Amino acid sequence: MTAREAMKKLPEEERVKIQQQVEEFRTEQLKFDREVSKWDDNGNDVIVLAKHMCMIMMEMTDFTRGKGPLKTTMDVITAAKKISEAGTKLDKLARAIADQCPESTTKKDLLAYLQRIALYCHQLNITSKVKADVQNVSGELIVSGLDSATSLIQAAKNLMNAVVLTVKASYVASTKYRKLETKVDPDAPLVIWKMKAPEKKPLVRREAPEEVRAKVRRGSQKRAANPMKALSEFQGPDGDNL
Repeated sequence: MTAREAMKKLPEEERVKIQQQVEEFRTEQLKFDREVSKWDDNGNDVIVLAKHMCMIMMEMTDFTRGKGPLKTTMDVITAAKKISEAGTKLDKLARAIADQCPESTTKKDLLAYLQRIALYCHQLNITSKVKADVQNVSGELIVSGLDSATSLIQAAKNLMNAVVLTVKASYVASTKYRKLETKVDPDAPLVIWKMKAPEKKPLVRREAPEEVRAKVRRGSQKRAANPMKALSEFQGPDGDNL
């Protein structure tokens, strides 16, 4: 039985609690999607790295529910190491952005968020040793693993939040240092922040032929108002009908 299969065999009560944690993680993931999906990742390694980290975190949380591509505890440990590697690259790139940003609250915030990423990557490495404990009690296999699973999901959720904040702060910091580009090494790698082009939609909504015909029929059914009747409904200054 693989570690992933063991997670499926957790008691119902534990699986419900894990699912609650996963729902909280997904709430954080929605915030991540809203922030990251609006940026074109061409020429923007901040976005590329953030997406890569998010994808692995999703696989790790799937594992705690007995799903996804990760099958063994070693798979989860390897996944955590990949997140740490991506986190180190993101740290290096974001610090380069911070170095080119003038002293400001934005710069301080960005450096603070990078410290959080380092902390949560470390936590994820520790909690990645998640496994379901299988005990033989009176000939019956008892599976438990709630604490290690929830610790992993919590670390992933915290890391996701730190990555979102880093993306936002990196963008704001980038807008500040553009004004100083003449003073900065022209060969320094700059992240290109470009909004994704919205999906093309027709300027005028094309109506189906039956809709047009229906509107014409409804219009033709209107009867012309009798002008004398309309005039009789107006009242004079004394309240008498004209």
